[in-house]
Amino acid sequence: TSSTTRAVFSTMARVYGNVRRVVPPLAVAAQRVFALVAVSRRLRGPTPSRRMSSGDARETTRRPKSRVTLQRLESVLMAEADEDVVTSSSRTRQLTAEAAAPELAAFLAPRSRVAVLTGAGVSTQSGIPDYRGANGSYRHGHRPMSHDEFSGSEAHRRRYWRRALEGYDAFAASEPNDAHTAIAALQASGLVSGVVTQNVDGLHERCRETDVVALHGRGDRVVCLQCGARGCRKEYHDRLELANPQLRRLREGDTTTQNSRVLRRPDGDAEVVDDSAAALRDFVVVPCSTCGTGVVKPDVVFFGDNVPKARVDRCFQYVDEADALLVCGSSLATYSAFRFVLAASRAGTPICVLNLGATRADVEAVPGVLKLDAPVDALALALPLLGVQQQQGVDAATNG
Repeated sequence: TSSTTRAVFSTMARVYGNVRRVVPPLAVAAQRVFALVAVSRRLRGPTPSRRMSSGDARETTRRPKSRVTLQRLESVLMAEADEDVVTSSSRTRQLTAEAAAPELAAFLAPRSRVAVLTGAGVSTQSGIPDYRGANGSYRHGHRPMSHDEFSGSEAHRRRYWRRALEGYDAFAASEPNDAHTAIAALQASGLVSGVVTQNVDGLHERCRETDVVALHGRGDRVVCLQCGARGCRKEYHDRLELANPQLRRLREGDTTTQNSRVLRRPDGDAEVVDDSAAALRDFVVVPCSTCGTGVVKPDVVFFGDNVPKARVDRCFQYVDEADALLVCGSSLATYSAFRFVLAASRAGTPICVLNLGATRADVEAVPGVLKLDAPVDALALALPLLGVQQQQGVDAATNG
């Protein structure tokens, strides 16, 4: 339990002086633990009566000029990938998961209502590619489709759905990994009060986590832009397959149609290169089955789109009611997620960012942030230190 963990840390602190004189190697280890407790206490921030709520913080927080910041972040991430020199203001000491786990446990031990914000780095070990990681699709020239492109062009919609038919099945078949089940275990123990995820894969929900907000929507659902009807993405894909029988011949290697090459992209997208120039021109995009004419899109927030206000407000409520914010596997490049870190910082809420590589919080030097530059594997390794058992079993995948 957390009280037991705190007692152990306190005991270590008291005996540190004697250990230092007797066994120098153990003194180094004890000093490390003592430092972790001190850092944890410093990051707890002011008492609740003196803290500004995240709602108040939103009123005093202007959206920053993000273009320059994102350019700096992109340059830092690219430099890290190329092993170039990164400025000291954004470089943090990289840790192994084993080394980061005690520091993460020390941060979490005194807490009782932790809000968790997760990004693509939590799902990469489930086989889902990310955008900005070391092997992210951005590094290969990929740029996702924007909301304006999708809604304003039939050609772009043909391109999107043609690629989705090749990439989505593997995306939908992904299974939760140890990071997902570790967060679920922390929630079941009462330590985590709510989860906000930037991911659209639904893997947190499959771990039986409650109080999960999918900030950018769910990839297993579709929505009509005209009548607002929502439905199952798998069923919509089935309709697309029926309307485009040429795709079956393509996959079966019909002698009249040459094969295509497929490269998986994030969020169920794929890079498809067809030898036939008519492949996209002949692709049929079927309309909404409810109104009969509406444009159907995945029920996710595309780049350039807005997150529904009610969803944002619920996320801010999680942050406002939390006694700490834990960010896992996110570079925080998009403001839709970064604003929660800004609000927590302004409210005096302790923040820990567990991410392999630079984040926007590093580049902008957000106050009150403990940065652990380490794999999200540290989550599962921290559980025994907190007296929490890893969750076993996940729910089966749904079809929206």
